[in-house]
Amino acid sequence: MDDAFRADGTRRRSSVLRRFVVGVSALTLLTADAATAAVMTVPEWFLFNKRLALNILELRTNVALEALDLETADGLTLRSWYHPPSAGKPVIVYFPGRDGDLIRKSSHLFKLAEEGYGLTLVGYRGFGGNPGSPSEFHFYRDAEALIDKLSREALAPDGLVLYGYSMGTGVASYAAMKSEARALILEGAFTSFPAAVRQQVPTIPAWLIRTHFDTRQRIPYIDEPILFLAGENDTVTPPTFAEKLASLSKGVSWLQILPGAGHLDMYRHGALEFVADFLSGLNVTSTTVAKTGETGTSL
Repeated sequence: MDDAFRADGTRRRSSVLRRFVVGVSALTLLTADAATAAVMTVPEWFLFNKRLALNILELRTNVALEALDLETADGLTLRSWYHPPSAGKPVIVYFPGRDGDLIRKSSHLFKLAEEGYGLTLVGYRGFGGNPGSPSEFHFYRDAEALIDKLSREALAPDGLVLYGYSMGTGVASYAAMKSEARALILEGAFTSFPAAVRQQVPTIPAWLIRTHFDTRQRIPYIDEPILFLAGENDTVTPPTFAEKLASLSKGVSWLQILPGAGHLDMYRHGALEFVADFLSGLNVTSTTVAKTGETGTSL
């Protein structure tokens, strides 16, 4: 007999059971969706997810680049790109942002390479076809190893200038603290990665942010000259970040806020000129550090 015509309550119990199973299933699905959403919005996923697959051969420049392979301590081969310097010129070591862009956002550096500066475009693990998974710890270790390789193999006889953009400023500041570079350039810097995340999502729980990139803690220990480049209209790493970092510098530092520039286009708003001026003044000994606002001379 069909459940609809039973009088012993069987139908009711079956109906309740079905509703219970459906309810549990729905709750399970909602919980799974929430868990997935939580994982997908973890700052580290956002930081390391957007990795461009760029072909270095797409470069429209006369600068010849050589493959520079690094054998890491954990058995990976990471490829960076290298252009040798002219006599008397340092090698600029460029640490890219979270998308690993070695072509567009660093385009102004190729003009400097054409003038004799050396150039190393750092290839992170897990980026640009390199093996491995990206992480803050491994970025630091790989950066130290790459700088050691440049020194050990005499690829930078007149020294290094470390240049970080966005996420790369966290790596470059660490490398500057650990090495004897001639100078440090930070473009679109944040004081720390948690501060950058809270700039976008002020209420995010601290426990969700495991990556630090704490440049704020390192600046006081860097004696080399530092150039800070910030975009006036940058909403990702606003100029206040660069201002805070510059105020912590105990050596000679310069702050340039580029009018009209955002986070992605500082190279289109005069970054080249300020970098070139900064590099040309590295051999000039400064005994007086004058404080200025946004003139870009000294801070």
